[in-house]
Amino acid sequence: MKALSLFLLLAPLAARADILSDSAPFIGSPAPDYDAGEFVPTQAGDEPVLAPLSPADSDFGVQQILGTYDGPPPVNVFGFLDFNYTDNAPAPTRALEDGSYYFSALLGADWRPRLAGGWFADVGLYQEIYRFEQGDALDFENFQTHAGVVKTLVDLDDTVFYARYEYQRLTSGSISETDYSAQRIRTGLQKALFTRARQQFAGGISIAYDIDANPERLERIEYAADLSYTYWILSDLSATASWRAAYWDFDNGGREDWNHTAGLELAWRLCPYATAYTQVFYSTNDSNSPLGINDFEAWTAGVGIGLNLSF
Repeated sequence: MKALSLFLLLAPLAARADILSDSAPFIGSPAPDYDAGEFVPTQAGDEPVLAPLSPADSDFGVQQILGTYDGPPPVNVFGFLDFNYTDNAPAPTRALEDGSYYFSALLGADWRPRLAGGWFADVGLYQEIYRFEQGDALDFENFQTHAGVVKTLVDLDDTVFYARYEYQRLTSGSISETDYSAQRIRTGLQKALFTRARQQFAGGISIAYDIDANPERLERIEYAADLSYTYWILSDLSATASWRAAYWDFDNGGREDWNHTAGLELAWRLCPYATAYTQVFYSTNDSNSPLGINDFEAWTAGVGIGLNLSF
């Protein structure tokens, strides 16, 4: 039960992060300022340059002008600071689970160098910490790293394919003592289903197979699907509705779980490197375990700020 509640509390992060996220800032400007005389091709890799409005924008959205890039592939460093409330904080036993305010912080980095033939490497890692105000709630840490490949499938209407190895480790009480760890292979497809000057609707499917898990009873295969819709109210203010569903087929005991996460987020882009946001998520898990021992649901809401730097 303890590991399950930790998984469900991490669900808002899964709902917010995807392969298509990096394209979002270039879609949200309904009427960009542009002066052709100020365009410097060698600087287009540092700051996006958007073309002036044209009759085709209603079909294709605002167009970004691509310039030359000279240098090694950039490393992307990101961080999040959140202050939230959940009505069902994780605890060592079900009887102790209760509502709690909590603070979370994440620091991570990823790198996607070009390989060949349209393939890119995909390497990343991040570390999260969760600290709860309620005394019986379980403070914990989540570490995850991955390495794989990404490719845009032009013949499938620019669908993005990815495959990668992942390692995850959850700790509580002492960072040297592992509560849960897993090695898995994940592969999936993601696609922007439609894009307009002020909106984007995207979806994805994935399969994740556990090579190894500790404890062993938590080894599973995950089949997941996700959808997200973003509307840019202003060029720097957006609202996003997201949903993710996953079916977990455990290797031992015939256990099967269905879990869902749905959320709303309002994000204000303070500058090219910082975003402030407020969010609310609902997570639920429905298991065939006897007596509902692995059933779980929670509401989570709060505010946060995110930073993103490339060098």
